[in-house]
Formats: sequence, structure tokens, C-alpha cells
Amino acid sequence: MVAIRVLIGTLALVLYLGMIAPSTGIEPVPEPESVIQAEPSRENRTMVMEVTAYCYGTVTRTGTRPVEGRTIAVDPEVIPLGSQVHITCDTWPAVNGTYVAEDTGRLIKGEIIDIYMADRDQCLRFGRRQIEIKVMN
Repeated sequence: MVAIRVLIGTLALVLYLGMIAPSTGIEPVPEPESVIQAEPSRENRTMVMEVTAYCYGTVTRTGTRPVEGRTIAVDPEVIPLGSQVHITCDTWPAVNGTYVAEDTGRLIKGEIIDIYMADRDQCLRFGRRQIEIKVMN
């Protein structure tokens, strides 16, 4: 009985000291504000990316219906969904214009864009190309 009382007393003391004693863990030293670098703005940046075309699906990731000449699928970590993207393609000028990043795809990772086209044969003819894009917002 005495041993149980000693054990409970010791446990209570350890818990109490653990609450009032300062932490002994090493905490990171915050960098001064002048050293922290902000993420570059995603707006108005121009990039050369790989582009493919797709024609399947009735609802995009943002809940809209895909529309030829408007809808593109992107990696949201590179281009945020909802962004307006101006596309320039020298080898297929018919796709030049401003699109909305409305969709994603399991194979769209990194600097790849998928342009929605209504016609499957047109998608196959389009293939895989290099384009220049400008993220507007």
C-alpha cells in the first residue's frame, strides 16, 4: 500500500514538473524578414510547356462543362485552377487564345497542359507539342 502511494506521488510530481518546467527541445531560429523569399507571382509569367489534347469528360474538376476554345487541364500546383492562360502555338495556330484552367488529369503533372477539343480525331492529329503560355491571373 505504501509503495502504491509513493508511486502515485512520484508520478504526480513528474507530471507537475513537466507542466511548469520550460521545454528543453531545440526550437528553430526564425529567419529575419529580409532573408525570407516570397514565392514568385504566378500572374503574368511566361513559360514554355508541353501540350496535349483531350476530348473525354462531361464535368471538369471545377464543376463546369468542358468547352472547346476555353477549357484546359493543368497541374494546380503549377497553374492554379480558375487562372486565365494565354496560349501561343506556332505549329497549330488554331489553338492560340485565352483559356481557363478548369480541369486536372492524372497524367497532367508539372509543366504539361491538356487542351480540350470536341473531336477525337483532331486530338490525335494535334498530338504532343511545345507551346508558350502566359498565366494572366
